[in-house]
Amino acid sequence: METKYYLNPDYTIRKDGNRYLLHSRFMKKYDSDTAKTLIHPYHARLLSLFSGGSSAEQAASVIAEDLGVTQAEARKILVPWMNKEKFCIKINNSNVKIPKNVLVPSDSIVDQRDIVPFSIPKSLVKDVDLSTKRLQIPYLMTFMLTNTCVTKCCYCYADTQTKVKQHLSTERIFEIIREAKRLGVYNIFLIGGEVFLHPDWELVLKELTDNGFGPDTISTKVPITPRIVKGLLESGYKGTLQLSIDTLIPNIAVDTLHVNPCYVSKVRQGLDLLEEAGISYRVETVLTKATCTKKNIDTLFDFLKGKEHIKSWEIRTAMFSNQKSMDNFNSIKATVPQLEELYAYAEGTLGKEASFSILFPRTEIDKAYYSAEGGSSTFRGAKCSALNDHLFVLPDGKCTICEQLYWNPNFIIGDLTNESISEVWNSARANRLLNLKQETINKQSPCSACKLFDDCFRINRNRCWTDVIKAYGADRWDFPDPRCKFAPKMNNNISYKAG
Repeated sequence: METKYYLNPDYTIRKDGNRYLLHSRFMKKYDSDTAKTLIHPYHARLLSLFSGGSSAEQAASVIAEDLGVTQAEARKILVPWMNKEKFCIKINNSNVKIPKNVLVPSDSIVDQRDIVPFSIPKSLVKDVDLSTKRLQIPYLMTFMLTNTCVTKCCYCYADTQTKVKQHLSTERIFEIIREAKRLGVYNIFLIGGEVFLHPDWELVLKELTDNGFGPDTISTKVPITPRIVKGLLESGYKGTLQLSIDTLIPNIAVDTLHVNPCYVSKVRQGLDLLEEAGISYRVETVLTKATCTKKNIDTLFDFLKGKEHIKSWEIRTAMFSNQKSMDNFNSIKATVPQLEELYAYAEGTLGKEASFSILFPRTEIDKAYYSAEGGSSTFRGAKCSALNDHLFVLPDGKCTICEQLYWNPNFIIGDLTNESISEVWNSARANRLLNLKQETINKQSPCSACKLFDDCFRINRNRCWTDVIKAYGADRWDFPDPRCKFAPKMNNNISYKAG
């Protein structure tokens, strides 16, 4: 009997205009890649033939009829899709990257309930836009449940000063989660402020998990309590807690986090509660001048090294905050030599002894300012998701394009208290930002006369709006990204390097 193949249940397909988005599911069970790629509608049609299971010959017969080719030619089209390796298809000027194991044999399916048959009609349209990054529906959403904290970190970038008059109701959050599921949103994250300071955080997390969502990470500086442990276990949360622990030396905690002296002992007790409950966690430490010492790192390591459920320890540098002054940043930041010395010590001496990974992201130290010549597509670093595929929901329901832009009115694109996700994502305010005209740009900005304007503002849109505002001020949000070679000297030197 001929082998039957299925679309790998770890992958799903979502229509996006006249193209389709092939992406991995959040909860994966099979051998697959983490993937998000735009595909031609006929390739979506091809994959749909296997959504309920099909032999190669059966699918080839349909393809042969659709395309007017022979059975042998149709089988040849199927070959790369049925191999385990990832591959690339050239369509017009776009390289379409197909992940591994898209089609899997029937004996790979461990649970028939994972199979969801669907059909996609034949479409041989040639003019398909596979290069525009902007999706018609968000791929990711983030709920900022609160903007309140238990600490006042000296380096904090969060807007904890804005007073939220009316929080988005828990029932409305539930409605938005269910709408996101219907629309095919990939995942929903939770951030703060502090997630655990929201009165109904357990209910929100349970609703997310019940609908197939779940934050990869929930980050907190709140000392873990029995209630938090109970809520995490009962919600079915499968992600990882990230404990932000900069120091376990009480006087340094008082000076840098502005907490009371008993805070450190509560943090220690909370971590022990996680160990007792068998809940996995990561630890993140942010280095400032006060915490960038061997004594501080040794104190942390001595406490962490015997723990069973710690996954990793990330040690990173503080970044400039829009909520703080330049003088504050200059007074708290460690020097590059101090950071390099500590990284070498932690990676060498402590890394050899640790049973968990110690990570040293160098994002802030190594940012290449004033270097890119070819527009935002050539900027080094993570790609910006603002306006492309990620929607941020503030505690009051207003929506912005980036977590660190908060309530900046230039970037509020809607309000989920009375609008749907689709209405916000495709609002007039969103379209205004998507289609900024060069003649409206501040004449003091080099972007107002730059030939690379479309690449930076309309096509790739890889400018970091937050860094622009940090470097030049909120009223100069349309200035170049400081990574651009043509950017003027920063008003605020957000770099760790001089100049």
